[in-house]
Amino acid sequence: MHVVQRVVLILVLLYAALGAYSVYRAWVQVRSLELRVVSDDVRPGIPALVDVTTSGVTIVDVKLELVQGATHETLSTLRLVPAHAPFFNPRIRQGTMMPSFTPEFLAHFQPGPAVVRATATGQRKWLRTPAPVVKEVAVVVGGPG
Repeated sequence: MHVVQRVVLILVLLYAALGAYSVYRAWVQVRSLELRVVSDDVRPGIPALVDVTTSGVTIVDVKLELVQGATHETLSTLRLVPAHAPFFNPRIRQGTMMPSFTPEFLAHFQPGPAVVRATATGQRKWLRTPAPVVKEVAVVVGGPG
C-alpha cells in the first residue's frame, strides 16, 4: 500500500510542476522578439529580419509594418502555432521572416523618416490577454526609385 501511495504522490507532484510551468508559459507567451533592418535607408530590395520565440502554449501572430505619420502598411505577417499538447510539451516555438521592401510597397510612402515596427500578439489564456510585444527601428524611406 505504501508503494501505491508513493507512486500517486510522485504523479501528483509531477502534474503540479507541469501545471505551474504551463501557467508561467501561458502568462509569458512571447519570450523574445528581434527586429533588424539591413540598412537605415529603406529602398526596394532592402530586407527586414524578424526573429520571434514563443512559449509554444498558444497561437502568436507577428506583424511587420512600415509607419510614416498617419500612413502605415503591413509588409509581412507570421503565425506561430502552439506545440502539440502544450500542457505537457515545454518546447518553445521559433519563427523567422525576412521580407524585402518592394517598389510597389514603398510607393505608398514619401521620402523621409519612418519606423519599421514588429508586433507579436499572443492569445487569451487564464482569463488574461497579454500585452503585445513591440520592437521598432527608425529608418529613412529613400523613395521607390
